[in-house]
Amino acid sequence: MATEVSLPQSPVATLLVEARERAPRWTAAAWGAIGITTLFLGITFWWLTQDRSIPVFDAGLHLVYVLNVYHALTAGRLHEAFSLTAPYPPLVYLVGSVGIAIGGAGVAPPIIANNLVFVPLLALGCYQVGRRAFGPTAGLLAVVFALGSPLATAQFHVFMVDAPETAMVAVSIWLIIASEEFSRVGVSALAGLTVGLGLLTKEPFAFFVAGILAVTIVRMGVTFVRDGSLRWRGLAAFAIVALAVALPWYITEYSTVHARAASSIATAGRSDYGNDIAPARYSVDNFTWYFWNFINYQFWVPLFAFAVAGWIWTTVRLARRQPVSHLAPELMIGALVAWFAITDTFVHDVRYSEPLLVFLAVIGTGWITLIGSRLRIPLTAALAIFATINMLGVSFGVGKDLQILLPGSRTPTLQRRDWVQIASTTGFLVGGPQRDGDLLATLQDLHRQGVRVLDLDERFQFESDFSTAGIAALAQLAGITTEEGVSFAHLNTQDAVFAHGEIKPGEVLPCIKLSNGSGVWIRLGDPLTPGNRDYCPTRHPSFYGPAAKVAPAAPGHP
Repeated sequence: MATEVSLPQSPVATLLVEARERAPRWTAAAWGAIGITTLFLGITFWWLTQDRSIPVFDAGLHLVYVLNVYHALTAGRLHEAFSLTAPYPPLVYLVGSVGIAIGGAGVAPPIIANNLVFVPLLALGCYQVGRRAFGPTAGLLAVVFALGSPLATAQFHVFMVDAPETAMVAVSIWLIIASEEFSRVGVSALAGLTVGLGLLTKEPFAFFVAGILAVTIVRMGVTFVRDGSLRWRGLAAFAIVALAVALPWYITEYSTVHARAASSIATAGRSDYGNDIAPARYSVDNFTWYFWNFINYQFWVPLFAFAVAGWIWTTVRLARRQPVSHLAPELMIGALVAWFAITDTFVHDVRYSEPLLVFLAVIGTGWITLIGSRLRIPLTAALAIFATINMLGVSFGVGKDLQILLPGSRTPTLQRRDWVQIASTTGFLVGGPQRDGDLLATLQDLHRQGVRVLDLDERFQFESDFSTAGIAALAQLAGITTEEGVSFAHLNTQDAVFAHGEIKPGEVLPCIKLSNGSGVWIRLGDPLTPGNRDYCPTRHPSFYGPAAKVAPAAPGHP
Protein backbone atom coordinates (compact mmCIF):
# COMPACT_ATOMS: atom_id res chain seq x y z
CA MET A 1 0.00 0.00 0.00
CA ALA A 2 1.52 3.28 -1.12
CA THR A 3 1.63 6.07 1.36
CA GLU A 4 2.03 9.75 0.48
CA VAL A 5 4.70 11.44 2.55
CA SER A 6 4.71 15.25 2.81
CA LEU A 7 8.28 16.51 3.04
CA PRO A 8 8.81 19.60 5.15
CA GLN A 9 9.63 22.75 3.17
CA SER A 10 12.42 25.06 4.32
CA PRO A 11 11.50 28.55 5.55
CA VAL A 12 13.51 30.11 2.69
CA ALA A 13 11.62 28.11 0.07
CA THR A 14 8.33 29.06 1.71
CA LEU A 15 9.24 32.74 1.56
CA LEU A 16 10.24 32.46 -2.11
CA VAL A 17 6.93 30.81 -3.00
CA GLU A 18 4.96 33.47 -1.12
CA ALA A 19 6.98 36.26 -2.74
CA ARG A 20 6.34 34.77 -6.18
CA GLU A 21 2.62 34.58 -5.48
CA ARG A 22 2.47 38.14 -4.21
CA ALA A 23 4.74 39.67 -6.86
CA PRO A 24 2.96 42.09 -9.18
CA ARG A 25 2.14 40.56 -12.52
CA TRP A 26 2.97 43.45 -14.75
CA THR A 27 1.73 43.54 -18.30
CA ALA A 28 3.97 43.41 -21.34
CA ALA A 29 3.28 47.13 -21.79
CA ALA A 30 4.54 47.85 -18.27
CA TRP A 31 7.72 45.88 -18.88
CA GLY A 32 8.12 47.70 -22.18
CA ALA A 33 7.91 51.04 -20.39
CA ILE A 34 10.51 49.85 -17.87
CA GLY A 35 12.80 48.75 -20.68
CA ILE A 36 12.51 52.06 -22.54
CA THR A 37 13.18 54.00 -19.35
CA THR A 38 16.25 51.88 -18.63
CA LEU A 39 17.51 52.42 -22.18
CA PHE A 40 16.98 56.18 -21.85
CA LEU A 41 19.00 56.24 -18.61
CA GLY A 42 21.74 54.10 -20.15
CA ILE A 43 22.10 56.44 -23.13
CA THR A 44 22.24 59.48 -20.85
CA PHE A 45 24.93 57.91 -18.67
CA TRP A 46 26.96 57.02 -21.75
CA TRP A 47 26.54 60.58 -23.04
CA LEU A 48 27.91 61.97 -19.79
CA THR A 49 31.04 59.82 -20.08
CA GLN A 50 31.70 61.20 -23.57
CA ASP A 51 30.82 64.88 -23.31
CA ARG A 52 33.40 67.55 -22.43
CA SER A 53 31.42 70.63 -23.40
CA ILE A 54 31.11 73.74 -21.24
CA PRO A 55 27.70 73.98 -19.51
CA VAL A 56 26.21 77.10 -21.06
CA PHE A 57 23.91 79.76 -19.65
CA ASP A 58 21.38 78.30 -17.16
CA ALA A 59 22.98 74.86 -17.29
CA GLY A 60 26.11 76.44 -15.84
CA LEU A 61 24.16 78.59 -13.38
CA HIS A 62 22.26 75.63 -11.92
CA LEU A 63 25.47 73.62 -11.65
CA VAL A 64 26.99 76.43 -9.59
CA TYR A 65 23.88 76.41 -7.38
CA VAL A 66 24.06 72.68 -6.70
CA LEU A 67 27.75 72.93 -5.82
CA ASN A 68 26.98 75.76 -3.39
CA VAL A 69 24.17 73.73 -1.81
CA TYR A 70 26.44 70.70 -1.45
CA HIS A 71 29.15 72.74 0.28
CA ALA A 72 26.57 74.29 2.62
CA LEU A 73 25.22 70.85 3.54
CA THR A 74 28.64 69.37 4.19
CA ALA A 75 29.47 72.36 6.39
CA GLY A 76 26.30 71.82 8.39
CA ARG A 77 24.66 75.07 7.26
CA LEU A 78 21.25 73.50 6.60
CA HIS A 79 19.21 76.69 6.57
CA GLU A 80 21.61 78.24 4.08
CA ALA A 81 21.39 75.14 1.86
CA PHE A 82 17.62 75.57 1.62
CA SER A 83 17.80 79.28 0.80
CA LEU A 84 20.89 79.54 -1.43
CA THR A 85 18.99 78.80 -4.62
CA ALA A 86 16.15 81.32 -4.17
CA PRO A 87 14.15 82.24 -6.18
CA TYR A 88 14.47 78.61 -7.28
CA PRO A 89 13.12 76.10 -4.74
CA PRO A 90 15.71 73.66 -3.34
CA LEU A 91 14.51 70.12 -4.18
CA VAL A 92 16.40 69.54 -7.43
CA TYR A 93 19.61 70.89 -5.92
CA LEU A 94 19.25 68.68 -2.86
CA VAL A 95 18.91 65.63 -5.11
CA GLY A 96 21.96 66.76 -7.07
CA SER A 97 23.89 67.20 -3.82
CA VAL A 98 23.25 63.56 -2.97
CA GLY A 99 24.80 62.67 -6.32
CA ILE A 100 27.90 64.72 -5.47
CA ALA A 101 28.11 63.13 -2.02
CA ILE A 102 28.12 59.67 -3.60
CA GLY A 103 29.97 60.26 -6.86
CA GLY A 104 32.24 63.17 -5.95
CA ALA A 105 32.41 66.73 -7.22
CA GLY A 106 32.02 66.79 -10.97
CA VAL A 107 29.65 67.63 -13.78
CA ALA A 108 28.16 64.15 -14.10
CA PRO A 109 27.25 63.07 -10.50
CA PRO A 110 24.43 65.62 -9.89
CA ILE A 111 23.04 65.01 -13.38
CA ILE A 112 23.07 61.25 -12.82
CA ALA A 113 21.28 61.70 -9.48
CA ASN A 114 18.58 63.78 -11.15
CA ASN A 115 18.17 61.18 -13.88
CA LEU A 116 17.90 58.30 -11.43
CA VAL A 117 15.16 60.08 -9.47
CA PHE A 118 13.20 62.05 -12.05
CA VAL A 119 13.36 60.01 -15.27
CA PRO A 120 11.57 57.01 -13.66
CA LEU A 121 9.02 59.39 -12.12
CA LEU A 122 8.35 60.97 -15.52
CA ALA A 123 7.93 57.57 -17.15
CA LEU A 124 5.80 56.28 -14.26
CA GLY A 125 3.49 59.28 -14.36
CA CYS A 126 3.05 59.16 -18.15
CA TYR A 127 2.47 55.40 -18.12
CA GLN A 128 -0.07 55.47 -15.32
CA VAL A 129 -2.04 58.42 -16.70
CA GLY A 130 -2.07 56.82 -20.16
CA ARG A 131 -3.08 53.47 -18.70
CA ARG A 132 -5.96 54.94 -16.73
CA ALA A 133 -7.13 57.03 -19.68
CA PHE A 134 -6.81 54.53 -22.54
CA GLY A 135 -5.27 51.27 -21.28
CA PRO A 136 -1.80 49.75 -20.78
CA THR A 137 -0.73 50.03 -24.42
CA ALA A 138 -1.52 53.73 -24.36
CA GLY A 139 0.61 54.02 -21.22
CA LEU A 140 3.55 52.47 -23.04
CA LEU A 141 3.09 54.75 -26.05
CA ALA A 142 2.92 57.79 -23.75
CA VAL A 143 6.32 56.81 -22.34
CA VAL A 144 7.71 56.46 -25.88
CA PHE A 145 6.34 59.90 -26.72
CA ALA A 146 7.66 61.54 -23.54
CA LEU A 147 11.18 60.09 -23.62
CA GLY A 148 11.32 60.65 -27.38
CA SER A 149 10.74 64.38 -26.93
CA PRO A 150 13.95 66.14 -28.03
CA LEU A 151 13.61 68.79 -25.33
CA ALA A 152 13.23 66.23 -22.53
CA THR A 153 16.15 64.21 -23.87
CA ALA A 154 18.48 67.21 -24.04
CA GLN A 155 17.40 68.65 -20.68
CA PHE A 156 18.19 65.41 -18.86
CA HIS A 157 21.74 65.63 -20.25
CA VAL A 158 22.42 68.80 -18.27
CA PHE A 159 21.64 70.00 -14.76
CA MET A 160 18.38 71.92 -15.13
CA VAL A 161 15.19 72.20 -13.07
CA ASP A 162 12.55 72.08 -15.83
CA ALA A 163 12.85 68.37 -16.61
CA PRO A 164 12.53 67.42 -12.91
CA GLU A 165 9.54 69.77 -12.66
CA THR A 166 8.01 67.92 -15.62
CA ALA A 167 8.53 64.59 -13.87
CA MET A 168 6.83 65.82 -10.69
CA VAL A 169 3.90 67.17 -12.74
CA ALA A 170 3.48 63.75 -14.38
CA VAL A 171 3.49 61.73 -11.17
CA SER A 172 1.30 64.28 -9.37
CA ILE A 173 -1.34 64.16 -12.09
CA TRP A 174 -1.36 60.37 -11.90
CA LEU A 175 -1.87 60.34 -8.13
CA ILE A 176 -4.56 63.04 -8.18
CA ILE A 177 -6.45 60.94 -10.72
CA ALA A 178 -5.75 57.76 -8.74
CA SER A 179 -7.24 59.33 -5.62
CA GLU A 180 -10.62 58.87 -7.32
CA GLU A 181 -11.96 62.29 -6.44
CA PHE A 182 -10.12 62.12 -3.09
CA SER A 183 -12.16 59.10 -1.99
CA ARG A 184 -8.95 57.18 -1.25
CA VAL A 185 -7.42 58.95 1.73
CA GLY A 186 -4.00 57.27 1.56
CA VAL A 187 -3.58 57.95 -2.15
CA SER A 188 -4.80 61.52 -1.61
CA ALA A 189 -2.09 62.06 1.00
CA LEU A 190 0.51 60.62 -1.40
CA ALA A 191 -0.76 62.99 -4.11
CA GLY A 192 -0.34 65.85 -1.63
CA LEU A 193 3.24 64.74 -1.02
CA THR A 194 4.13 64.76 -4.72
CA VAL A 195 2.42 68.13 -5.25
CA GLY A 196 4.31 69.56 -2.27
CA LEU A 197 7.60 68.25 -3.63
CA GLY A 198 6.66 69.50 -7.08
CA LEU A 199 6.18 72.99 -5.69
CA LEU A 200 9.75 72.68 -4.40
CA THR A 201 11.11 72.09 -7.90
CA LYS A 202 9.91 75.32 -9.51
CA GLU A 203 7.19 77.85 -8.67
CA PRO A 204 5.21 77.50 -11.97
CA PHE A 205 4.57 73.85 -11.07
CA ALA A 206 1.19 74.98 -9.68
CA PHE A 207 0.03 76.01 -13.15
CA PHE A 208 0.34 72.47 -14.47
CA VAL A 209 -1.75 70.78 -11.79
CA ALA A 210 -4.34 73.54 -11.31
CA GLY A 211 -6.61 72.36 -14.12
CA ILE A 212 -6.57 68.74 -12.96
CA LEU A 213 -7.37 69.81 -9.41
CA ALA A 214 -10.22 72.04 -10.59
CA VAL A 215 -11.87 69.24 -12.58
CA THR A 216 -11.41 66.79 -9.69
CA ILE A 217 -13.03 69.15 -7.22
CA VAL A 218 -15.93 69.80 -9.62
CA ARG A 219 -16.42 66.03 -9.93
CA MET A 220 -16.45 65.86 -6.12
CA GLY A 221 -19.19 68.47 -6.04
CA VAL A 222 -21.26 66.59 -8.60
CA THR A 223 -20.91 63.40 -6.53
CA PHE A 224 -21.98 65.25 -3.40
CA VAL A 225 -25.09 66.66 -5.11
CA ARG A 226 -25.94 63.26 -6.53
CA ASP A 227 -25.58 61.06 -3.45
CA GLY A 228 -24.52 63.33 -0.57
CA SER A 229 -21.05 61.76 -0.38
CA LEU A 230 -18.47 64.38 0.59
CA ARG A 231 -14.84 63.23 0.35
CA TRP A 232 -13.52 65.84 2.77
CA ARG A 233 -11.06 63.48 4.50
CA GLY A 234 -9.20 62.77 1.28
CA LEU A 235 -9.19 66.43 0.23
CA ALA A 236 -8.00 67.46 3.68
CA ALA A 237 -5.23 64.86 3.63
CA PHE A 238 -4.12 66.09 0.21
CA ALA A 239 -4.08 69.77 1.20
CA ILE A 240 -2.47 69.28 4.61
CA VAL A 241 0.41 67.17 3.28
CA ALA A 242 1.03 69.44 0.27
CA LEU A 243 1.10 72.56 2.43
CA ALA A 244 3.22 70.92 5.14
CA VAL A 245 5.88 70.02 2.57
CA ALA A 246 5.98 73.21 0.47
CA LEU A 247 4.67 76.04 2.63
CA PRO A 248 7.67 76.47 5.01
CA TRP A 249 10.02 77.29 2.14
CA TYR A 250 7.52 79.66 0.50
CA ILE A 251 6.96 81.48 3.80
CA THR A 252 10.69 81.81 4.37
CA GLU A 253 11.35 83.06 0.83
CA TYR A 254 8.07 84.97 0.45
CA SER A 255 9.62 88.32 -0.42
CA THR A 256 11.88 86.83 -3.09
CA VAL A 257 9.15 84.68 -4.64
CA HIS A 258 6.62 87.54 -4.54
CA ALA A 259 9.05 89.92 -6.25
CA ARG A 260 9.81 87.37 -8.94
CA ALA A 261 6.11 86.64 -9.55
CA ALA A 262 5.26 90.34 -9.78
CA SER A 263 8.12 90.90 -12.20
CA SER A 264 7.06 87.95 -14.35
CA ILE A 265 3.47 89.13 -14.58
CA ALA A 266 4.56 92.65 -15.49
CA THR A 267 6.90 91.64 -18.32
CA ALA A 268 4.32 90.95 -21.04
CA GLY A 269 4.67 93.47 -23.84
CA ARG A 270 7.55 95.38 -22.25
CA SER A 271 9.82 96.73 -24.94
CA ASP A 272 12.96 96.38 -22.82
CA TYR A 273 12.48 92.60 -22.78
CA GLY A 274 11.95 92.41 -26.51
CA ASN A 275 8.89 91.25 -28.40
CA ASP A 276 10.57 87.89 -28.98
CA ILE A 277 10.34 86.66 -25.38
CA ALA A 278 7.66 88.98 -23.97
CA PRO A 279 5.14 89.83 -26.69
CA ALA A 280 2.11 91.96 -25.89
CA ARG A 281 -0.31 89.97 -23.76
CA TYR A 282 -3.27 89.91 -26.15
CA SER A 283 -1.30 89.65 -29.39
CA VAL A 284 -1.21 86.80 -31.89
CA ASP A 285 2.53 86.48 -31.25
CA ASN A 286 1.83 85.84 -27.58
CA PHE A 287 -0.94 83.29 -28.05
CA THR A 288 1.05 81.35 -30.68
CA TRP A 289 4.43 81.53 -28.91
CA TYR A 290 4.33 78.04 -27.45
CA PHE A 291 2.78 76.60 -30.60
CA TRP A 292 5.98 77.50 -32.42
CA ASN A 293 7.99 76.25 -29.46
CA PHE A 294 6.30 72.84 -29.66
CA ILE A 295 7.16 72.58 -33.34
CA ASN A 296 10.71 73.87 -33.32
CA TYR A 297 12.07 72.86 -29.92
CA GLN A 298 9.97 70.67 -27.64
CA PHE A 299 8.66 67.99 -30.02
CA TRP A 300 9.49 68.85 -33.64
CA VAL A 301 6.85 68.39 -36.31
CA PRO A 302 6.41 64.57 -36.51
CA LEU A 303 5.90 64.05 -32.78
CA PHE A 304 3.77 67.16 -32.37
CA ALA A 305 1.55 65.94 -35.23
CA PHE A 306 0.50 63.01 -33.03
CA ALA A 307 -0.53 65.43 -30.28
CA VAL A 308 -2.50 67.58 -32.73
CA ALA A 309 -4.21 64.50 -34.18
CA GLY A 310 -5.09 63.26 -30.70
CA TRP A 311 -6.47 66.64 -29.69
CA ILE A 312 -8.65 66.86 -32.81
CA TRP A 313 -9.80 63.24 -32.45
CA THR A 314 -10.80 63.77 -28.81
CA THR A 315 -12.55 67.07 -29.51
CA VAL A 316 -14.57 65.66 -32.41
CA ARG A 317 -15.65 62.61 -30.45
CA LEU A 318 -16.67 64.72 -27.48
CA ALA A 319 -18.66 67.03 -29.75
CA ARG A 320 -20.43 64.03 -31.29
CA ARG A 321 -20.95 62.44 -27.86
CA GLN A 322 -19.05 59.36 -28.95
CA PRO A 323 -17.11 57.17 -26.51
CA VAL A 324 -13.80 58.66 -25.43
CA SER A 325 -11.65 58.46 -22.32
CA HIS A 326 -13.40 59.36 -19.07
CA LEU A 327 -10.29 61.41 -18.26
CA ALA A 328 -10.62 63.61 -21.35
CA PRO A 329 -11.90 66.62 -19.31
CA GLU A 330 -8.98 66.38 -16.88
CA LEU A 331 -6.40 66.13 -19.66
CA MET A 332 -7.82 68.79 -21.96
CA ILE A 333 -8.76 71.33 -19.30
CA GLY A 334 -5.50 70.70 -17.47
CA ALA A 335 -3.50 71.38 -20.63
CA LEU A 336 -5.49 74.50 -21.52
CA VAL A 337 -5.18 75.99 -18.03
CA ALA A 338 -1.42 75.38 -17.99
CA TRP A 339 -0.94 76.81 -21.48
CA PHE A 340 -2.95 79.92 -20.65
CA ALA A 341 -1.05 80.48 -17.40
CA ILE A 342 2.43 80.30 -18.93
CA THR A 343 1.30 82.35 -21.91
CA ASP A 344 -0.26 85.10 -19.83
CA THR A 345 2.22 85.59 -17.01
CA PHE A 346 5.82 84.82 -17.90
CA VAL A 347 8.66 85.95 -20.04
CA HIS A 348 8.60 83.09 -22.51
CA ASP A 349 11.31 80.50 -22.80
CA VAL A 350 11.80 77.22 -24.63
CA ARG A 351 11.77 75.25 -21.36
CA TYR A 352 8.74 76.79 -19.67
CA SER A 353 6.25 74.62 -21.57
CA GLU A 354 8.10 71.37 -20.86
CA PRO A 355 5.70 70.21 -18.08
CA LEU A 356 2.88 70.15 -20.65
CA LEU A 357 4.58 66.99 -21.87
CA VAL A 358 2.42 64.55 -19.88
CA PHE A 359 -0.83 66.02 -21.26
CA LEU A 360 0.33 65.96 -24.87
CA ALA A 361 1.99 62.55 -24.52
CA VAL A 362 -1.26 60.92 -23.35
CA ILE A 363 -3.56 62.86 -25.67
CA GLY A 364 -1.15 62.30 -28.55
CA THR A 365 -0.98 58.52 -28.18
CA GLY A 366 -4.16 57.27 -26.50
CA TRP A 367 -6.28 57.76 -29.61
CA ILE A 368 -4.02 55.36 -31.54
CA THR A 369 -5.12 52.45 -29.35
CA LEU A 370 -8.81 53.06 -30.10
CA ILE A 371 -8.74 53.06 -33.89
CA GLY A 372 -8.80 50.09 -36.26
CA SER A 373 -5.78 47.81 -36.46
CA ARG A 374 -5.17 48.76 -40.09
CA LEU A 375 -4.14 52.22 -38.92
CA ARG A 376 -3.10 51.40 -35.37
CA ILE A 377 -0.11 49.25 -36.32
CA PRO A 378 1.53 51.66 -38.81
CA LEU A 379 0.86 54.66 -36.55
CA THR A 380 2.45 52.88 -33.59
CA ALA A 381 5.47 52.04 -35.74
CA ALA A 382 5.70 55.64 -36.97
CA LEU A 383 5.60 56.96 -33.40
CA ALA A 384 8.42 54.63 -32.39
CA ILE A 385 10.47 55.60 -35.45
CA PHE A 386 10.09 59.34 -34.88
CA ALA A 387 10.93 59.00 -31.18
CA THR A 388 14.02 56.98 -32.10
CA ILE A 389 15.12 59.56 -34.69
CA ASN A 390 14.78 62.29 -32.08
CA MET A 391 16.80 60.30 -29.58
CA LEU A 392 19.54 59.52 -32.10
CA GLY A 393 19.79 63.14 -33.18
CA VAL A 394 19.94 64.67 -29.72
CA SER A 395 21.98 62.01 -27.92
CA PHE A 396 24.39 60.90 -30.64
CA GLY A 397 24.34 63.81 -33.08
CA VAL A 398 23.52 61.48 -35.98
CA GLY A 399 21.06 62.03 -38.77
CA LYS A 400 20.28 65.20 -40.69
CA ASP A 401 18.96 68.66 -39.91
CA LEU A 402 15.65 68.82 -41.73
CA GLN A 403 13.57 71.99 -41.80
CA ILE A 404 10.85 73.39 -43.99
CA LEU A 405 11.40 77.05 -44.82
CA LEU A 406 8.10 78.93 -44.72
CA PRO A 407 7.18 81.44 -47.43
CA GLY A 408 7.40 85.14 -46.68
CA SER A 409 10.06 87.23 -45.02
CA ARG A 410 10.22 86.94 -41.25
CA THR A 411 12.67 88.24 -38.73
CA PRO A 412 14.41 85.27 -37.07
CA THR A 413 13.41 84.93 -33.42
CA LEU A 414 13.83 82.46 -30.60
CA GLN A 415 10.63 80.80 -31.83
CA ARG A 416 12.02 80.39 -35.37
CA ARG A 417 8.72 81.38 -36.93
CA ASP A 418 10.33 81.45 -40.38
CA TRP A 419 10.63 77.66 -40.60
CA VAL A 420 9.53 74.42 -38.95
CA GLN A 421 11.78 71.68 -37.57
CA ILE A 422 11.38 68.12 -38.85
CA ALA A 423 14.53 66.59 -37.35
CA SER A 424 17.83 67.83 -35.98
CA THR A 425 21.19 66.63 -34.74
CA THR A 426 21.03 68.95 -31.73
CA GLY A 427 18.62 69.66 -28.91
CA PHE A 428 18.15 72.74 -26.77
CA LEU A 429 21.49 73.68 -25.16
CA VAL A 430 23.15 70.37 -26.04
CA GLY A 431 23.23 67.78 -28.78
CA GLY A 432 25.58 64.89 -29.36
CA PRO A 433 28.53 64.68 -26.94
CA GLN A 434 31.37 67.14 -27.57
CA ARG A 435 34.74 65.48 -27.14
CA ASP A 436 37.02 68.43 -27.92
CA GLY A 437 38.15 71.07 -25.50
CA ASP A 438 38.28 69.53 -22.04
CA LEU A 439 38.17 72.82 -20.13
CA LEU A 440 37.64 71.14 -16.75
CA ALA A 441 40.86 69.12 -17.10
CA THR A 442 42.72 72.29 -18.12
CA LEU A 443 41.41 74.16 -15.08
CA GLN A 444 42.38 71.28 -12.82
CA ASP A 445 45.90 71.38 -14.29
CA LEU A 446 46.05 75.14 -13.69
CA HIS A 447 45.04 74.62 -10.06
CA ARG A 448 47.74 71.98 -9.56
CA GLN A 449 50.27 74.47 -10.90
CA GLY A 450 49.31 77.20 -8.43
CA VAL A 451 46.56 79.16 -10.18
CA ARG A 452 43.83 80.22 -7.73
CA VAL A 453 41.86 82.91 -9.59
CA LEU A 454 40.46 82.95 -13.12
CA ASP A 455 39.78 86.39 -14.57
CA LEU A 456 37.00 86.41 -17.16
CA ASP A 457 36.04 88.94 -19.78
CA GLU A 458 32.54 90.33 -19.29
CA ARG A 459 31.82 89.52 -22.94
CA PHE A 460 31.79 85.80 -22.11
CA GLN A 461 28.34 86.22 -20.51
CA PHE A 462 26.81 86.47 -23.96
CA GLU A 463 28.79 83.79 -25.79
CA SER A 464 26.67 80.71 -26.44
CA ASP A 465 29.57 78.25 -26.36
CA PHE A 466 31.74 79.92 -23.72
CA SER A 467 29.40 81.47 -21.18
CA THR A 468 30.58 82.80 -17.84
CA ALA A 469 28.17 80.66 -15.83
CA GLY A 470 29.52 77.40 -17.24
CA ILE A 471 33.16 78.44 -16.89
CA ALA A 472 32.50 79.48 -13.28
CA ALA A 473 30.96 76.07 -12.54
CA LEU A 474 33.95 74.21 -13.99
CA ALA A 475 36.38 76.53 -12.20
CA GLN A 476 34.64 75.86 -8.89
CA LEU A 477 34.97 72.12 -9.50
CA ALA A 478 38.70 72.67 -10.07
CA GLY A 479 39.08 74.74 -6.87
CA ILE A 480 39.54 78.06 -8.67
CA THR A 481 37.54 81.20 -8.02
CA THR A 482 36.39 83.48 -10.85
CA GLU A 483 36.34 87.26 -11.19
CA GLU A 484 35.14 89.62 -13.89
CA GLY A 485 36.33 93.04 -14.99
CA VAL A 486 39.48 93.19 -12.85
CA SER A 487 42.41 95.44 -13.65
CA PHE A 488 45.23 93.53 -15.36
CA ALA A 489 47.80 95.57 -13.41
CA HIS A 490 46.83 93.82 -10.15
CA LEU A 491 47.30 90.27 -11.46
CA ASN A 492 50.09 87.87 -10.51
CA THR A 493 51.09 84.32 -11.39
CA GLN A 494 48.20 82.93 -9.33
CA ASP A 495 45.82 84.59 -11.78
CA ALA A 496 44.93 83.13 -15.16
CA VAL A 497 43.35 85.15 -17.97
CA PHE A 498 41.32 83.49 -20.71
CA ALA A 499 40.69 84.71 -24.21
CA HIS A 500 38.25 83.08 -26.57
CA GLY A 501 37.74 83.57 -30.28
CA GLU A 502 38.16 82.34 -33.82
CA ILE A 503 41.34 80.48 -34.71
CA LYS A 504 42.85 82.30 -37.68
CA PRO A 505 45.59 80.98 -39.97
CA GLY A 506 49.07 82.08 -39.08
CA GLU A 507 48.22 83.19 -35.55
CA VAL A 508 49.23 81.70 -32.23
CA LEU A 509 47.55 78.35 -31.65
CA PRO A 510 45.22 78.12 -28.65
CA CYS A 511 45.76 75.88 -25.63
CA ILE A 512 42.24 74.47 -26.11
CA LYS A 513 40.35 73.96 -29.35
CA LEU A 514 36.59 73.74 -28.92
CA SER A 515 34.26 71.65 -31.04
CA ASN A 516 32.90 74.67 -32.90
CA GLY A 517 36.38 75.47 -34.18
CA SER A 518 37.09 78.36 -31.81
CA GLY A 519 40.01 78.42 -29.38
CA VAL A 520 40.91 79.35 -25.82
CA TRP A 521 44.20 81.09 -25.04
CA ILE A 522 45.62 81.35 -21.50
CA ARG A 523 48.07 83.77 -19.91
CA LEU A 524 49.25 84.05 -16.32
CA GLY A 525 49.33 87.41 -14.58
CA ASP A 526 48.96 90.62 -16.58
CA PRO A 527 48.55 89.34 -20.15
CA LEU A 528 49.91 92.60 -21.62
CA THR A 529 53.10 92.73 -19.58
CA PRO A 530 56.04 92.85 -22.01
CA GLY A 531 57.50 89.37 -22.27
CA ASN A 532 54.33 87.57 -21.19
CA ARG A 533 53.49 84.65 -23.45
CA ASP A 534 50.67 82.17 -23.90
CA TYR A 535 50.63 79.28 -21.49
CA CYS A 536 49.19 75.77 -21.67
CA PRO A 537 49.16 73.61 -18.51
CA THR A 538 48.18 70.27 -20.04
CA ARG A 539 50.48 67.27 -20.49
CA HIS A 540 53.71 69.25 -20.93
CA PRO A 541 53.14 72.64 -19.27
CA SER A 542 54.90 75.35 -21.22
CA PHE A 543 54.91 78.96 -22.35
CA TYR A 544 54.84 79.42 -26.10
CA GLY A 545 54.26 81.91 -28.89
CA PRO A 546 55.53 85.49 -29.27
CA ALA A 547 55.92 87.68 -26.20
CA ALA A 548 53.35 90.36 -25.49
CA LYS A 549 54.32 93.88 -26.58
CA VAL A 550 51.54 96.45 -26.63
CA ALA A 551 48.57 95.09 -28.53
CA PRO A 552 46.89 91.69 -28.23
CA ALA A 553 48.45 88.95 -30.34
CA ALA A 554 45.11 88.00 -31.92
CA PRO A 555 41.61 89.50 -32.15
CA GLY A 556 39.96 88.97 -28.79
CA HIS A 557 43.24 87.48 -27.54
CA PRO A 558 44.96 89.05 -24.49
